[in-house]
Amino acid sequence: MGIVLGGMTEVCSGMLPIIDGHNDTLTRIFSEDGGGVSAFLNGDDGHLDLPKARAGGFAAGFFAIYIPSKIKNPADEPARSEGGAWTFTPPSIDHEWAASETARLLDCLDELLSAAPESLGLCTTVDDVRASINGERLGIIQHIEGCEMISPDLRELPGLYERGLRSLGPVWSRPNVFGTGIRFGWPSSSDVGPGLTAAGKNLIVACNKLGIMIDLSHLNRAGFMDVADISSKPLVATHCGCHALCQSARNLDDEQLRIIAESNGLIGCNFFTGDLRGDGRFDTDMPMSRMAEHIEHIVTVCGIDHVALGSDFDGAAMCDDLGDASGLPKLIDLLRDRGWSEHDLTRLAYGNWMRVLDATWN
Repeated sequence: MGIVLGGMTEVCSGMLPIIDGHNDTLTRIFSEDGGGVSAFLNGDDGHLDLPKARAGGFAAGFFAIYIPSKIKNPADEPARSEGGAWTFTPPSIDHEWAASETARLLDCLDELLSAAPESLGLCTTVDDVRASINGERLGIIQHIEGCEMISPDLRELPGLYERGLRSLGPVWSRPNVFGTGIRFGWPSSSDVGPGLTAAGKNLIVACNKLGIMIDLSHLNRAGFMDVADISSKPLVATHCGCHALCQSARNLDDEQLRIIAESNGLIGCNFFTGDLRGDGRFDTDMPMSRMAEHIEHIVTVCGIDHVALGSDFDGAAMCDDLGDASGLPKLIDLLRDRGWSEHDLTRLAYGNWMRVLDATWN
């Protein structure tokens, strides 16, 4: 295919365009010590930037707005003891801080888009995403991970939609006014804590009406079931693994996988080594075949129409064999070597995402 990036067409023979379900690149490049617009356009040492996207066939992705705590604290980040047990609960963050940081990141995103309009585009419609798949510009789908910047009465939601928001996860792995996030424990289960609050249930209904995709990643089991009961749209987990293969609390069990499939939704398979390795460790020396095993388990349980990719680039440890976004063709080639047809690889790479976005945004 021909991918138009940077005002020129690059012919990428045999390379499938990929829609990726989750990355934390905006948080990384626009942090205090991040490289900003230049880092993304020219490349740096992170997992995802424009040169790596070109090299890997990364056509479009869900770019998360995630708000860390105002005061840097080790307890804000995932950690496990030597035995894999969860060692602390991430602290909640206040609405005022989350709102101000969200406004800053949205302004930074506008600056990035304005700096390279020939190479980057904000995707707010299915046609926008389709254009990225066809090679016009790298597509940025705006996602919020943890809704602390939204008040219980949801008054900020319409304005965020107008700024381009098309996907959100009600919680990250900490509680807020909408629900309960799950810890990063291993071996562990997501079956802890209460489900969605009244405000959380109202959020789901409002997102259905506006055409904002709901992300089940980071919700505990009770919250997952609440969304499944309330939502009229396909269920989506943008970046999760399989609990049957790795007993991380962040992973979905087979019952949850089937519930998603029954809604005609999908699971974006996470690349985070800590949610893929059988021992739950973050070590990056994991073979890439382990990624394939999680993807294929989803296919076995759900069918080919309900699996996609959800890397967590710039937010988690990646296996050494993949490295970063430029390594995406290695994963596609591995699956091809394992007997995947081109038709099924196309569904995994972008086809299933397009179906779900068409059903959710329209």
